[in-house]
Amino acid sequence: MSKTRTFGMRAGLLLLVASAMALVLAACGADPTPTPRPSATPLPQAEPTATADEAAAFQAEWEALIAAAQDEGQVVLVFGGSAGRNYRPVAEFFQEKFGVEAVVSTGSGSEQANRILAERSTGVYQVDILWTGGGSATTRMVPANALDPIADLFVHPEVTDQSLWFQGQHWYTDEAQQYVFTLSASTGPVQDLRYNTDLMSQEDLDGINSVFDFLDPKFTGKIISLAPITGGSIGTFYEAYVHPDIGKEWIDRFVSPELDVTFVRDFRFVVDGVARGQFQMGVAIGSAGRDLDALGALGGPVERFPCTLDNVCVKELKEAGVISGPGSQNNMMVPTNRPHPNAAKLFVNWFLSQEGQTLMHTLADGDPDQTLRMDVTDLGKTLPFQRRDPDREYFFISSDPVFLARRQEAFDYAEAAYLATHE
Repeated sequence: MSKTRTFGMRAGLLLLVASAMALVLAACGADPTPTPRPSATPLPQAEPTATADEAAAFQAEWEALIAAAQDEGQVVLVFGGSAGRNYRPVAEFFQEKFGVEAVVSTGSGSEQANRILAERSTGVYQVDILWTGGGSATTRMVPANALDPIADLFVHPEVTDQSLWFQGQHWYTDEAQQYVFTLSASTGPVQDLRYNTDLMSQEDLDGINSVFDFLDPKFTGKIISLAPITGGSIGTFYEAYVHPDIGKEWIDRFVSPELDVTFVRDFRFVVDGVARGQFQMGVAIGSAGRDLDALGALGGPVERFPCTLDNVCVKELKEAGVISGPGSQNNMMVPTNRPHPNAAKLFVNWFLSQEGQTLMHTLADGDPDQTLRMDVTDLGKTLPFQRRDPDREYFFISSDPVFLARRQEAFDYAEAAYLATHE
């Protein structure tokens, strides 16, 4: 820390002494500012407060953008998975507010990516804004050069001012930090599982204090998982690979024949296997966990751990928690050759504004992840255990560039480890 030293000056000191002291202080200066903690990206400088002229200029630009969007008449929004479940009411609000029709398409993120890329291959461009999971976005849309840098559309001061966002910066899921904007994320344990309540005892649960406890020999042959070549599970293996407290050892042991995990590619087998008692637990099961949660809520023999279906976290695992936004609801992008560029620009800026992000929480049909905006105080339907604790630090697994640089490495490793022993 810098130190300030005050030296009392007495009248009558010789000028020579005063001069000498001045030279010493000039040579030494104040102690240097402490070196900040290493960061994946430099911290941005605070944005200056807009002047009255700047505010007026923006308002004129905003009103012109609204008029141009109304002339185009509509904006085409493609929602994958969780975005489709949560954001339709927000799109309807936008339509009423601005008089621009919001044409909504829903489906799984992978299906939406397939559709868009197939259309583009024939020269058809029908989509203005797209939400898919990070996997589909970074392994399909980005390599196909199908996306524009989304920040090129940012004009609203509430969006461009990065000091209003988590840790003072914008977050992206793609390595280039340009195309797949991460607008929200949830917190929680690095991994969780679903288990059959008729087969897992309290003693079994009490013995799980680490993700490595999933690998206990007593669970041999009793675990079902999506194979690490399946989109729904690859995120879990990526997290394990890059997480400083876990690493490739966990993957090696999880896919080893000794543990005898049953790997499948169909989500339905996971749901049936756990619910019907063929397996004690499901690990790395992607959105099959959502279907199991629904069964548990209806009284089926299914529970979640370490956070329960009632959204109570019964314990913290040994490994540090994560903040992560891998799902369709978390990642927004804009395809190239948008049919309604002004309406798309208007929606992007409004949706990411304080009003839009507040409505994302309060109007959602489901339980949306917490926005990365720091000025949204009404978190509405976001589950309490998925909200950030301001007194904790998290590994931002899905968007920190340090981790993202190892994404493909992680995918390749998990796939190779699996194929070496299973196919």
